[in-house]
Amino acid sequence: MARIAVYEPAGCCSTGVCDPATSDAMAQFASAMEGLNQQGVDVERFELSSRPDAFASNEAVKAALESDGVDCLPLIMVDGEIVSKGMYLDKDALGAKVGIEIAAAVQSCCGPSDVKAEAKEEETSACCS
Repeated sequence: MARIAVYEPAGCCSTGVCDPATSDAMAQFASAMEGLNQQGVDVERFELSSRPDAFASNEAVKAALESDGVDCLPLIMVDGEIVSKGMYLDKDALGAKVGIEIAAAVQSCCGPSDVKAEAKEEETSACCS
């Protein structure tokens, strides 16, 4: 099964969904990532300010940052190859890049929900405060 690594810009938490400037794309991406995790896919997420070592130790990531700056983030790698730069992919686009149909995620702490009413109830989850 594919191994996915996501290199993200500085943000407040690994999901990025508690950032006040959160976009719908980020929320959809977080949901897709949770769906992959629930399907047993090996997914690692690295946030620039908390894991600069992960960025510095990966030659492909380092080269992308040198040529494109932080605009290349988020950078998504599948099995060591860059498949997307500079945008958060929705579930279908990420699934296509990974070669897996991503199932809808069951809501978890800080993650988005497919049901907007449930998401509203979870907005102030303890893990993001």
